[in-house]
Amino acid sequence: MEQRATPLIWNPILRQYLVNAPHRMNRREGTNECPFCADITSGRVSPDTNVWLHPNDFPPMQAPVGEAYVVIYSREHQRKFTQLSVDEVHAVTRLWRDLYLDVASRYPTVMIFENSGEAIGQTQHHPHGQAYGVSVIPPTLERELETVIEDDEAGRGCPFCRVRTELNDGPHQVAANTNWQAFLPPYVRYPYETHLYPRRHVANLALMQDDELRDLAAMLLQVIKGYNALFDGAMAPMPYLMGLHQLADERFHCHIEIQAIGRAPGKLKFAASSEALWNLWTNDSSPVQKAEELRTAIAKKEA
Repeated sequence: MEQRATPLIWNPILRQYLVNAPHRMNRREGTNECPFCADITSGRVSPDTNVWLHPNDFPPMQAPVGEAYVVIYSREHQRKFTQLSVDEVHAVTRLWRDLYLDVASRYPTVMIFENSGEAIGQTQHHPHGQAYGVSVIPPTLERELETVIEDDEAGRGCPFCRVRTELNDGPHQVAANTNWQAFLPPYVRYPYETHLYPRRHVANLALMQDDELRDLAAMLLQVIKGYNALFDGAMAPMPYLMGLHQLADERFHCHIEIQAIGRAPGKLKFAASSEALWNLWTNDSSPVQKAEELRTAIAKKEA
């Protein structure tokens, strides 16, 4: 397949870029042929390989604008993320680190993310996530970095460290281990949106130690299993969007946001006009109440 560089399109009104990728209209959807299983059957990956990178077959960007990869979580096509062990997810988090080290040498932004669930557009069911290297910093990260720089110059320190300290062991916290904490901050947009913060101030995955990556693996499993245990499993499998926020600037604080799309059994949270068009979000729930529900679900799952 011929591949061409996809231009970044500048929006002069919002002063931000978007990606124009018309070729992605031809992506594989509804096919029984798994391109990731084909990596195994074709011999592209060795018999002892359990996690690997698959070049995105329909990349939204090409070098030098960007690069795109699929991160394969397991050899087994039918495995769900929640069926993986902590050791298996730890292998994924180490691959994320290796990926960041490589791609960050060429691009200022490394977006590692996952779309989970048909409700939000997942088309391949082999357990996987994705990653983009991008030649610009996208608006959300740019806004976060602006806050970090402003607070640093004002002598207030890291805003993420401050939020983590303020929410520590309070009603917004849903899980914690040696190296990570998970919260539903007061400003979440989705009822069960969960933010994962490393306790140590660290800007990106490249700076994380193996024990921090293992604790991240354990917490990801803990939170997502908790989603699926809400209301005695009535919301399972919970569709979600997960993204790692990280930058090379050491003033930044790496963190993960999981936008869980379910809002109640049989009900999904879709962006309304006021949210999608104006970015003025309405959360029709109490983050403290939802944090308590998620804590309870996690506790039941681990009992």
